[in-house]
Amino acid sequence: MRKLLKQVYGRARNAMPASSHGYMTRMAFILGNKPNVRTDGIDPLEKFPNQEKGGLIISADFEMAWAWRYTKTGDDHLQKGQAERENFPQIIRILEAYDIPITFATVGHLFLDSCSRGDHDWMSRIPHFDDHWQFTEGDWFDHDPYSDFRADPEWYAPDLIRMILDSKVSHEIGSHTFSHMDFSYKNCPAGVAADEINACIQAALPYGIDLESMVYPGGTWGNIEVLKKNGFKIYRKSCDFELSYPFRDEHGLLVSSSAGCLEHNLNYGWSADYFLGRLRRYIDKAIKTNTIVHLWFHPSLDSYFLRNIFPGFLDYAARKRDSGDLWVGTMKRIAKHIENNNIV
Repeated sequence: MRKLLKQVYGRARNAMPASSHGYMTRMAFILGNKPNVRTDGIDPLEKFPNQEKGGLIISADFEMAWAWRYTKTGDDHLQKGQAERENFPQIIRILEAYDIPITFATVGHLFLDSCSRGDHDWMSRIPHFDDHWQFTEGDWFDHDPYSDFRADPEWYAPDLIRMILDSKVSHEIGSHTFSHMDFSYKNCPAGVAADEINACIQAALPYGIDLESMVYPGGTWGNIEVLKKNGFKIYRKSCDFELSYPFRDEHGLLVSSSAGCLEHNLNYGWSADYFLGRLRRYIDKAIKTNTIVHLWFHPSLDSYFLRNIFPGFLDYAARKRDSGDLWVGTMKRIAKHIENNNIV
């Protein structure tokens, strides 16, 4: 029934002018009693390290220009990379101000100081497709400048990686594939996925980073077997429910269900107060249902959100954490807690 309702809603939304989409999304949120919850039978006292009632995970899709090369949105990939660089110090400062650790899901190529033509030729290439991205000619690495982070700072980010590692807050650095690859079973052969993960692991080694969590580019879920073989423990996935405690998939890896984006479409016309109230509702319901809300964002987001949304949201999360109601942590930390205590 839920799938049918989603299909009906999608068709109705597509038939209406874009100016109405924000209103429809608000109404669906209210009428659907959102956020939806996946229930479980786990003892609430075991779920979190200090017996908190609910949890919050925030992940950032750290991707620079790599994510926008073949996008159908029309966004300029270099401008996106530049915006991410401009926002990054402010993002780190805001997270430090509220002592909020997040998972930076990082495109592997960003670990590199530099690269040269031919360095990535050992990697299998993905076949052409026109699906989530418009990739119909050339090669997936065609945009790689084969230079260094000083000459082409939109494609390399070792300085930003170090900024994360040097932060006063213990953030996690996870994987977002090596080249922002479509990882779906449909478009990505297992050999391509294996090379992408191997390249990520090798690029992260000089920083002493063990990659254990995955955020799929564009939600292109797949190739779980490759993750398991390489020691990954948990991945983010869009599910039919928005709030849940991590659960095992058929391969034994943990799934952290995505509750949605921590940035809204500015064309919706929502006020900051409305959107903050909506986000607070996610936290409150996670606490009420002993689940986790996992929200994500792009570091290239419009600066409006950094000024008007992030501080208020993080302040609310920090107050709930300090009261003992909310656990706030990373994908890797909740996976460790679950594994160490044999919870699921």
